[in-house]
Amino acid sequence: MDSIFSWLIVNILCLPRYGYDVYDRVWRPNNYYDYVNTSLRIYSQSHNEYQPPSIVMSTAATPRNDSSPLVITWEAENATSEYYIYMHFAEVEKLNANQSRSFNITINGNHFFGPVLPPYLSTYTVYSQSALMMAKKYEVSIFKTESSTLPPILNAVEIYSVKNLLQSETDQQDVDTITKIKSTYGLKRNWQGDPCVPQAYSWEGLTCSYDRYNPPRIISLNLSSSGLTGEISADISNLVMLKYLDLSDNCLIGSVPYFLSQMEDLMVLLGENSKKKNIAVPIVASFCGLFILSLTIAVIMWVLRRTTQQEKTKDMESHLQNQPVESIQLQRQLTYSDVLRITNNFEKILGKGGFGTVYYGCIDNTHVAVKVKLLMRVHHRNLTTLVGYCYDGTNMGLIYEYMANGDLKPHLSGENKNILSWETRLQIAMDAAQGLEYLHHGCKPPIIHRDVKTANILLNEKLRAKLADFGLSKIFPTDTGTHMSSIVAGTYGYLDPEYFTTHRLTEKTDVYSFGVVLLEIITNQPVIQNSDEMTHIRDWVSFMLAERDIKNIVDPRLRGNYNINSVRKAIDIAMYCVSLTPSKRPTMDQVVAELKECLATELAQMKEGCQGETKDSNDQITILQPR
Repeated sequence: MDSIFSWLIVNILCLPRYGYDVYDRVWRPNNYYDYVNTSLRIYSQSHNEYQPPSIVMSTAATPRNDSSPLVITWEAENATSEYYIYMHFAEVEKLNANQSRSFNITINGNHFFGPVLPPYLSTYTVYSQSALMMAKKYEVSIFKTESSTLPPILNAVEIYSVKNLLQSETDQQDVDTITKIKSTYGLKRNWQGDPCVPQAYSWEGLTCSYDRYNPPRIISLNLSSSGLTGEISADISNLVMLKYLDLSDNCLIGSVPYFLSQMEDLMVLLGENSKKKNIAVPIVASFCGLFILSLTIAVIMWVLRRTTQQEKTKDMESHLQNQPVESIQLQRQLTYSDVLRITNNFEKILGKGGFGTVYYGCIDNTHVAVKVKLLMRVHHRNLTTLVGYCYDGTNMGLIYEYMANGDLKPHLSGENKNILSWETRLQIAMDAAQGLEYLHHGCKPPIIHRDVKTANILLNEKLRAKLADFGLSKIFPTDTGTHMSSIVAGTYGYLDPEYFTTHRLTEKTDVYSFGVVLLEIITNQPVIQNSDEMTHIRDWVSFMLAERDIKNIVDPRLRGNYNINSVRKAIDIAMYCVSLTPSKRPTMDQVVAELKECLATELAQMKEGCQGETKDSNDQITILQPR
């Protein structure tokens, strides 16, 4: 079945599915009605198999006129269309002894169900047990009974149309294999139904091949960051059409199994590195340009089919000759023992993320950070610099510059006593924006970072920022138009809702994430509020702007030491970046230009000796409407 309606009442940011909804539904807002709500939790898990999330059920629609019904209408797609409806109710108001709420439900004038007395803070679902059919238009009316003192309510509704799938089911061998892999590794993913069918709802992490004559086959499997342990499962070899396999960021042990070399269609294998010598051989986790792609494939051949160190070294040197001169000059080849010495046997961990583990090291009295996967050919003052690499038999690693002040996230923490000034925050934001601008417009083809967040913005000893962690980056082919399809990756809260829903990856995906970062820098608020509502920072700022309360948006620890016009402009930039409509978001070069103006405004006031405006400027605030 295909969902044609699935909505809640209050207009909030489109909800991320996982973490809220066990069935991975996307709940869309509807604002045609008045509503009542509660901050208390609505319970459904223990007694309601449909389990609409509490955050959905905590708001209920009511008619604007108490004596009027709530009405839902839709037109049939064709004369043979069939529909199923699920209506979810929960009382969100604590009723007094003299109050009551009950209502009946009709469909196209015929009694459907009732009376309904919605239970307090508990979900009650009314649904059609057989398909609704043979009508050109459907009208569902919910109206109060004669004895009810309160109008009817509706918290959420789902309406599904029946779809006859003409496409063949996934090849049974692939179904059995992927099901066994899920069981072997204990994967906690929402893998239900057919892996490849319908095509728009294939399982997360899978890509399938489709044609009109043969059943769909699994051709790509992404199990990165899935908590895999043990050895690489031999069941993978039964996915005989597999072309792409990503096992990075797991805890697999043992050598790369021989069966992978016998998979005729397998072209790209992504693995991981570790200080343990017996772990799967590391393979590059993301690419920049055709050189790195060809190097990745070559490394797989070494791991699976080459036998002598002399052949490996010769091939490595041959590929390095294909790099630009300036890139070669930045690199130093190190042995594995060199890396052990530099990092003091991997003694100090600087951080962990989508890129793997980063270790502290020292080369010739120079601080460095040692990564274990990413190999990039990009160079920019606002991107972390690759200063060396290690290729020693089955051990590979990269050496990056050391950033003395770590990442930005703890500097925005309320526990940090060293408060970043407004000028410093603007400079950090502009540095990060310039790094993204280079990836989008300075790399050929462009690169989309996909994991822009405060933890991936590193600060040097002068608090100048550089963008880090390209573990999730994607090359953006220039011949694919304005977007490309991609398995969703990123960090919750920073993730573009449009990308999450449609898998359409564009440069504007990074712009949204940067907008969230900029709001963090301005407000010092968490990306997701730790409350029952789980309010996103975008919605919190929107609410404050609607209340014309701009001063309480800014981090109170700044104590007014900023130019109010500079702050307004920065908030405006951020809110445009987090627009829910990608076409309304600016490009990163536009963001850089606007931030430069913000910084210039702030510096001009500092030059005049001002310490920030303290007068009430609310009458001059431009209210940003939600987009």
